[in-house]
Amino acid sequence: MISVCIPIHDYYVYPLVRRLANEVEKLNSGQVEIVCIDDHSAAHYLTQNKGIADIADYYLLGKNIGRARIRNLFLKYTKGDYLLFLDCDSEVPQFFLKNYLKCINREQPQVVVGGRTYDKRGQDSEHYLRYLYGSKTEGRTAEKRRQHPYQSFMTNNFMVRREVLEKVRFDERLVKYGHEDTLFGYRLQQQGIPITHIDNQVVNGHIEGNAEFLHKSVEAVENLALIYGTMWEDQSFCQSVRLLRAYGKVRRWKLQGAVYWLFKLLKNPLEEHFVRGTGISIAQFNFYKLGLFIKNINYPKPTEDTDL
Repeated sequence: MISVCIPIHDYYVYPLVRRLANEVEKLNSGQVEIVCIDDHSAAHYLTQNKGIADIADYYLLGKNIGRARIRNLFLKYTKGDYLLFLDCDSEVPQFFLKNYLKCINREQPQVVVGGRTYDKRGQDSEHYLRYLYGSKTEGRTAEKRRQHPYQSFMTNNFMVRREVLEKVRFDERLVKYGHEDTLFGYRLQQQGIPITHIDNQVVNGHIEGNAEFLHKSVEAVENLALIYGTMWEDQSFCQSVRLLRAYGKVRRWKLQGAVYWLFKLLKNPLEEHFVRGTGISIAQFNFYKLGLFIKNINYPKPTEDTDL
């Protein structure tokens, strides 16, 4: 059995659950259950989503526990041999569940990543930062993801054997947005657990505005800095993360101070530039995140100016 696991926070998810429930009915095999856990959403979202209880198992949490811990919690509320995790803003294609069932019947995989894609709705200036980053770094075919299977792991649309998740859990220290998938993918690699990549992409249905995505990106860098604080000696991990590879080069060349100085100088103009959403480049965004990472792990020191 597949347990479809949908963590919810502040999003109208009933249409997604209804579409999945319709496919489950067509399969007519008892091979799929749908389980939703709401991570303490605002009251109006609870009102919008109350119909979920009629078509799926639906649980409400009394407090927000974060992206990592809620995924581990699905082990308690599901029965399936496989857990299929979906972000609540996903738009699933036709035969979505059937494709995963075929994969199970064909090869009994340990972990399967279906992928994601972005449509053109995010190309307007108000959402372009998220669209640019997602389409350039996340929206890849299975063929491309297989070139670096562990670094290409994403939590938005993946299936995992129950016993694998029981063994390799998400790190619950990570309560903010970002990099819980980075660490989980690396733990799979350490354990020698293979990842199967298939073309069963979902559309990223909610393209955040520039300011919202910038805020989430700051949280993601803070999470990565937290991880780095305990894993900086693990060169295999550091080489597996693009931002850490860039920091490693800067550190070897002893340029942390220079990059940080330039980051301080450009931080506010860059943020305004990102929020406007015109003329943005991945190179600019990567520099911003590198400077922010250096700030989080090295600065401010007691003897230095702490204004940023």
